Amino acid sequence: MYRLLIVDDEPLIMNGLVKLCSRLTEIELEVYSASSSQEALMWLGRTKMDIVLSDIRMPGMSGLELHQEIIKQWPKCKVIFLTGYSDFSYIQQAIRQGGVDYILKTEGNSKIVETITRVARDLDEERLLDSLLIQSKQKEMIVLPYLQKQYMNELVQGDLKAVDSIQEKFAELQIQLDDSVPCLLVIARIDDWRELHSSTDRALFHYALDNITSELLSPLTKMLSMNFGKNKMVWFMQPNDSTRSPEGWTRTILFVREMLEEIQQTCLKLLKLPISLALASDAVAWTEVPQKFELLNLLFHSGLGIGKELILLEPKGMTIRQENQGELRLTTIHFNKIEYLRACMENGQDNSFFVTLEELLSFASLAGPFPSDIQMELYFLLVSVFLPHGLQHSISNAPSNEDLGRFTQFERYESWHQICEEFMLISKGIFERKMVGMNMQEHELIKKIQNYITSHMSSDISLTKIGEVVGHNPSYLSRVYKKLTGQGLSTYINEVRLEKSKSMLEQNRLKVNDISMELGFLSSQYFYRFFKKATNLTPQEYRDLKKN
Repeated sequence: MYRLLIVDDEPLIMNGLVKLCSRLTEIELEVYSASSSQEALMWLGRTKMDIVLSDIRMPGMSGLELHQEIIKQWPKCKVIFLTGYSDFSYIQQAIRQGGVDYILKTEGNSKIVETITRVARDLDEERLLDSLLIQSKQKEMIVLPYLQKQYMNELVQGDLKAVDSIQEKFAELQIQLDDSVPCLLVIARIDDWRELHSSTDRALFHYALDNITSELLSPLTKMLSMNFGKNKMVWFMQPNDSTRSPEGWTRTILFVREMLEEIQQTCLKLLKLPISLALASDAVAWTEVPQKFELLNLLFHSGLGIGKELILLEPKGMTIRQENQGELRLTTIHFNKIEYLRACMENGQDNSFFVTLEELLSFASLAGPFPSDIQMELYFLLVSVFLPHGLQHSISNAPSNEDLGRFTQFERYESWHQICEEFMLISKGIFERKMVGMNMQEHELIKKIQNYITSHMSSDISLTKIGEVVGHNPSYLSRVYKKLTGQGLSTYINEVRLEKSKSMLEQNRLKVNDISMELGFLSSQYFYRFFKKATNLTPQEYRDLKKN
């Protein structure tokens, strides 16, 4: 739908143009009118206009001056001027400002309809071109590094979509690594930011560190980097020649290992910041990168890893299983899933929520006899997900004033299975309440719209006005109304007008002209056409029929 604003200081011409444009069927238009440039500016200050059809010579502010104000507020708005032969000097000046078309007043209604239709099609093409331009810009080199790092971030955190689309994404994002060749991981941790407090300073440091590392390792490797959290960087490396031979990889890993100290010292000397580095013991397939990343990350969380200016090498055969406890632990992948649960619950994505919740609960069920540390940790993480959504009202048989303190008492459970059942019940309760709340709000919105329309038929019932009344963007409001009711808002308005007009004609109190004004029609002729099209009777014929 496009919004058309008609501006003319002569009421007869303006009303004629409004009626003409309101009858257009080739394009969907919402028609507005203004009798002066000042009134036009009022509309332009309230809502976006797509097309403005304006007289070029008006008292006060001319159409040319109005055009200058239009493009300040709505640069993509198309302006069509109604002109006489003597206005060409004005038109030439307006055309130089761009986005302008013109119609001679002597060319008639067919030319006006043709021009408005063509301009609407031009707007369609511009929207398509804008969409294509956005897609094109995503592939420009200035954007690609960001998209590449974003994807790699998702990959190391074990995002299933990222892992399943490695080959496709490498090609799409022009990642200069081979998706069929294993990858060697190095993690760098900035041990102390010292005086670098702003995010801009830290971004510059990450950029400089990446350049230093790339330069020092470029003789034997090609690499891609990404930032992780506030104080870590991850490098993904392969041999320059992408050889798959064991000898090639042995040379590459040895070279990287022996260069770590030089990277560390160069960073300290040039950038004045201490860093620690962790190197994987071997290269892994891209699908195994999330697990390898987690193993390397573990080196920073225990033993020597809590120091500064370290060079940590992953022990051969290291696993995520803790040797001293024989127990699994939650990893970055699991914490990422916890955040995904929060997002799903906030957005009402119940199917994705329950799939991810079952994955987490099943993982914890493997963590040894109940109660285990990992089960306790996951329990409280999940409680924190539920709390913002009314945990005390989430169980159907729980009183509304239930003490939330009981959810801090992990010892009240006898098994992990009991916890799983309660969490599934809590989740279902939250989503059910969210759905009920959404349905109530949607019902209230529709009711508010319909009440306003039925009680303001003789005044402004444009989408813009209705949007202002109910507090929604007009275009969004139109889409939502059709989605919830199955019919367009303009269709409902016409139905209400038709039923009210029938009722008023049957009462035989008012003249047809008065009924036309009462129901907000532009003129009695427009009312006649509207009624005849809907009933195959004129208003008077309908009145006579009901009287007889």
